Amino acid sequence: MPTPYEVLGVPADADDAALRRRYLELTREFSPEAAPARFAAVRKAYEAVQTAAARAEHFLSKQADDESIETIAEDATCRTTRRRFTLDTLLTTAPPTPPAAKR
Repeated sequence: MPTPYEVLGVPADADDAALRRRYLELTREFSPEAAPARFAAVRKAYEAVQTAAARAEHFLSKQADDESIETIAEDATCRTTRRRFTLDTLLTTAPPTPPAAKR
């Protein structure tokens, strides 16, 4: 499955202006009447990377797709266990005594 950048034909580090310019070029080339499937693909790709927030969301979803569910679950379990261990250690360890004041 091609990435939105491949569909639009731009590099992954393209800025907003380059993305918009290429999107407008492609929508003029592939009209909804002449090539509805291609037009829909271009529109969907542009919506996925249109703004910086959309690009960040796309990047994070792609990153999550690349990792397996087991890896994500294992990482979450490790973090939870580590957090629980730290909390238990803090609760059971006596606080340090303050040094005696000098007179």
